[in-house]
Amino acid sequence: MKFFYERTENEDEVKIVLKPHSFFIMLLMIAVWLINDLVLKSAPIAQFIMPIFIAFMVIRFFSIIRVQKEVLLGMKQRKAETTGSKFSLKNPLTYTIKKH
Repeated sequence: MKFFYERTENEDEVKIVLKPHSFFIMLLMIAVWLINDLVLKSAPIAQFIMPIFIAFMVIRFFSIIRVQKEVLLGMKQRKAETTGSKFSLKNPLTYTIKKH
């Protein structure tokens, strides 16, 4: 999915950029849930937030799993390079897998 990662391929390499937006959304959801649990103590808000949070995590997991398998295979074959940071919007985590 374009929201979670961007995959580009040419004759020499495959470039996979993991976008940090979904990670920050998950952190925001956890913060809202903790604020609700510790400060507001509102059961209806928790009943609304938790299913959305769980669904988002499941969708993210199954969207990224195929790409992660490709990256792990490239690392085992010593053809993968990693640049960037998982937390950076300007320099996101990027995997470059050489084909040859």
